[in-house]
Amino acid sequence: MRVLFLSPQPFFRVRGTPINIRNVVGALGEAGHEVDLLCYPFGEEVSLPNVRVLRSPGVPGIRDVKVGPSAAKIPLDLLMAFKTFWLLARGRYDVVHAVEESAFFGAFFLRWFFRKPAFIYDMDSCISDQLEYTGKLRGESLLGGPALRWVEWLERRAIARSNFVLTVCRSLSDVVRGMAPDARIVQIEDAPLEDEFVADAAGAAALEAEFGPGPFVVYTGNLESYQGIDLLVRAGALVTEPCTFLLAGGRPDQITELRSLAAELGAAERFHFAGSRPIAEMPAFYTVADLLVSPRTQGGNTALKIYTYMQTGKAIVATDLDTHTQVLDPSSAFLAAAEPIAYAAALDAALRDRADAAARGTEARRLVMEQYSLPMFKKRVVEAYQSLP
Repeated sequence: MRVLFLSPQPFFRVRGTPINIRNVVGALGEAGHEVDLLCYPFGEEVSLPNVRVLRSPGVPGIRDVKVGPSAAKIPLDLLMAFKTFWLLARGRYDVVHAVEESAFFGAFFLRWFFRKPAFIYDMDSCISDQLEYTGKLRGESLLGGPALRWVEWLERRAIARSNFVLTVCRSLSDVVRGMAPDARIVQIEDAPLEDEFVADAAGAAALEAEFGPGPFVVYTGNLESYQGIDLLVRAGALVTEPCTFLLAGGRPDQITELRSLAAELGAAERFHFAGSRPIAEMPAFYTVADLLVSPRTQGGNTALKIYTYMQTGKAIVATDLDTHTQVLDPSSAFLAAAEPIAYAAALDAALRDRADAAARGTEARRLVMEQYSLPMFKKRVVEAYQSLP
């Protein structure tokens, strides 16, 4: 099949949705499908078999976009829409695979101008929910309420036009059923970064020399508010067991704000911020970790990094919200309420009882290898495409 894959994201970036996209188009290319991946005009270059990366036109003054909804995405999405129309007019595609908001203009074009291609709505997150919990739109406000209802209407229209909706977790599948009970849903959970976790002892030793001493409590990912990093800092200030918190990711302004919070709480010496790091360095952070943490406080979809965390076999301390509990349970992770005292208690328990921590880490690794491995992910993607008419 010839596939037009619409990704309103920087590609490639070391963060959830671009990693998922890399895994999906990689699976399609390896299976022999020809993929044109249309993305934003910035990102790292990657080479994948049978995948051609196309970039939409740039906007003067916009050199990147942050994670989640932002005003910068509006002109970028408009230009991507124009290029999508141009590509559809010139190329003979069998499938249009549209991620997140690109499904809105993709569904419109296929309804009114191009009838042949099959259409997949890749709901990596629920945009209307994301707009509300990130504070971009408030449902109770005069303008926010109607705007949210309009976005929900666009989501429903995209679902109605799709051959199937691709979701990454149970909570998103439930959202789709709530919007359209008769919709066909294909749920394919995310997968780890690689087929196997390969420890990086040399990289870990370098991190220990730079940020030590341990034991290390490690977080990797963006530092947006929904990730609960302020919760982690507040809980970390209450932890009684000796440890060092090491966080990889985030923008300089976010790091400055979190450092100030740690200092205010008297925990500045405990918290170290390594900043944004390339994907090649992630194994070093996972290797040096004694615990891996995900203190997320908002959102229902499971973060992709959880699957990589599980693959390492290290103990995980996470909040007991759907974002985690639809994959993890008390046998495979330490789960705690999303408030500082409870989360600090879970961290202390994991640091104090190493045998229990090791057992839960081993169970998490068994679970991910049996149910959520990268080869299984790729197989499910290819099977989903085979089901198209």
